[in-house]
Amino acid sequence: MVILLSILFTGIMIYLILSWVLASSEKEIELQKQQREKKEEDFKGADPRKVYSKKWDPKVPRPRICPLCGTALKKHEYLYASMDENVLPGEKRPVHIYGCRYCYLGQTESSETIKENLDI
Repeated sequence: MVILLSILFTGIMIYLILSWVLASSEKEIELQKQQREKKEEDFKGADPRKVYSKKWDPKVPRPRICPLCGTALKKHEYLYASMDENVLPGEKRPVHIYGCRYCYLGQTESSETIKENLDI
């Protein structure tokens, strides 16, 4: 009986410790996510000539910016571009970048508010 109770007590203690560790790691991950999103919101843009130049340190990741206007792009935003189809064999296919939704389309609202307006 004593052995059964000691095994039960040890199992409960292991469960409590594991649940506490998992809960604390989830809170830390959530905090890191909030800090990353805040940095993305605070970053408005950069000079494309500096970011896309050859002097950029390859160890530092480049920010996601529009090469035309320098506006910071989020993960769900993209550039409008086209690729030439008629190219001689062996040559690279040039890509023409028209811009992001801010400089090419002229939109100023975030896509979340646009989606909310469409769901009405």
